[in-house]
Amino acid sequence: MAPDLTGARGIEASQRLIDAGNALEDAGDFSAALDKYRAAVAATPDYIRAYLNVGNALQHLGRHADAVTALRSALRIDPDSAPCHFNLGQIQAGMGDLAAAESALRTARRLDPAMTDAAIALASVLESQKRPEDAEKELRQVMAAATDCAPAAYNLALLLSRRDEVDEAERMFRACVDADPAFLPAFKAQGDLIRNSGRSREAEAWYRRVLAADPRAQDAWSALLMSLNNRDDVSAQDVAAEHFRFGAAFPETGDSRTARRARVMARAMARAHSRIRVGYVSGDFIQHPVALFLRPVLEHRDRGLFEVFCYSNNTTEDWMTREIRSRADHWRNIAAIGDAAAAPLVRADQLDVLIDLSGHAARSRILLFNHGCAPVQATWMGYLNTTGLAAADFRISDAYADPVGMTEHLHSEKLLRLPDSQWIYAPVLDFPRAPMPARAAADGVIFGSFNHPSKISPRSVALWSRVMHAAPGSRLRICNVPRGNATHALYRQFEQHGIERDRIAITLGMNIDAYFAAIGDVDVALDTVPYNGGTTTFDTLWMEVPVVALAGDRPVARSGVSILSTLRLPELIAASEDDYVAINARLAADVEWRRTLRGTLRARMRASPLMDAPRFVRHFEDGLRQMLDESRSA
Repeated sequence: MAPDLTGARGIEASQRLIDAGNALEDAGDFSAALDKYRAAVAATPDYIRAYLNVGNALQHLGRHADAVTALRSALRIDPDSAPCHFNLGQIQAGMGDLAAAESALRTARRLDPAMTDAAIALASVLESQKRPEDAEKELRQVMAAATDCAPAAYNLALLLSRRDEVDEAERMFRACVDADPAFLPAFKAQGDLIRNSGRSREAEAWYRRVLAADPRAQDAWSALLMSLNNRDDVSAQDVAAEHFRFGAAFPETGDSRTARRARVMARAMARAHSRIRVGYVSGDFIQHPVALFLRPVLEHRDRGLFEVFCYSNNTTEDWMTREIRSRADHWRNIAAIGDAAAAPLVRADQLDVLIDLSGHAARSRILLFNHGCAPVQATWMGYLNTTGLAAADFRISDAYADPVGMTEHLHSEKLLRLPDSQWIYAPVLDFPRAPMPARAAADGVIFGSFNHPSKISPRSVALWSRVMHAAPGSRLRICNVPRGNATHALYRQFEQHGIERDRIAITLGMNIDAYFAAIGDVDVALDTVPYNGGTTTFDTLWMEVPVVALAGDRPVARSGVSILSTLRLPELIAASEDDYVAINARLAADVEWRRTLRGTLRARMRASPLMDAPRFVRHFEDGLRQMLDESRSA
């Protein structure tokens, strides 16, 4: 006869099971935790807390529909459970059912007006529905009732930053950390905001604060490493050393490297006539430079020899997402599950090669490498530097960005250099050639910068100022800089180098049509140092506007060299800062040279390996086979 576990005895037994499940969750074993929670439900079928834990475990396991079912069962027992409505709304939001999520969260707010978490989650749902004013109203109501509510200040700061209200967002992040000095996400977000405003040196302290409290905060680590690429005051070796420190903080799990090598041989023996399985993991299968570079690779691949899996770490989808998905053989969205849950799914696909396309950029899943997801693991394009991880076997580059003998010591990976270039440019939008601007000679040449403001280092400003001094009457247009303090600070930097404010025009971000039109309306583009432009340089050259590359000592400082070398334009590559100034000054003064470039750059690009997608893909697929061959012989 089954024991009677009703009433207090049943709740006590269920609570013991829940406590055991919580301990398993803390250890990362959500499947075992789920078994405990289900046992708790069986012991006391009307105990709401047991259902809440079942829902949470199912959510962590990526079984969102089952989690919704569990919570609906709880609500049949107690329709007025605010925590159940709150959890249900959060899961529905993660599933993209925003209308249902809004309803559930508003119910939670009605049942428990003091539940600030429900108000914050509701604001997020409202913003996802393109209702930022309603979202802001919810958050400000919370802050009016509780001025020291750090989560509300944090979410409001994020909302303001997405609206380019950078100065107010920075103030709100500071309010958040003042209210709760242990609210680590705010330190990281403040660092991102400051870095993206062009203050990477200052951002470091915010990231370090997170890492001091949590040395394994991967998002803060990656953000710090990203910011170091912008720095003109940190040597290439020191940047690499920080990446290696990251790798030491995140070693491979168990014997994953040994296991991966064993799978190489097993797959080689079992495959016989099967296709090589290649996986791409990224958070940028959207309208983003990474997707633009990947699209032609998928379009021109040898479908008879290669089978493609895409692992998306983004809940957002757009027309480019649909393009990428249509060109892949298999599509997996792993955005809602952690690495421990995603890794078995990836391993089950029995990949031969897994290629990371994010590195330390936003929405990265680079730590999947540490779970031994594929026999060969490589990184390409999304992050033009080492990952720092021992689990990353190769980084795909070229001999211009990473000359033999120059940068090997800066990498944890082996460099696989493609024969022509690491880049493949295939514009998906048709923008007509821009005629040479009709300006009177007395107006002076107009320089332009279209790179992300985070790349505009003090050295960039100093160098551009020298160029402008060497080109009397010249002006400079800088795009995409946030309004407010960031703009004023940039003006002040130029003034410190003797460039009057009226020679500089700084504008906000713009849509894609205005962006290409703005490029076409300048005479010469100025590249950033040490972190060069990539996609921006391609777009600039496509609009037939010349840009000069300053050869640097690290991969991110050699993107321009790589692109211009492949185009066979050595006359636009500078070996020193003096050369950089001299070449730009000559471009400013030599109208005929500019006119010639203006009339030939697009044709030159079309005829180059940079836009020969079939050729690039042949070389890329040869590289995949080479990595597999080297791994088998290792």
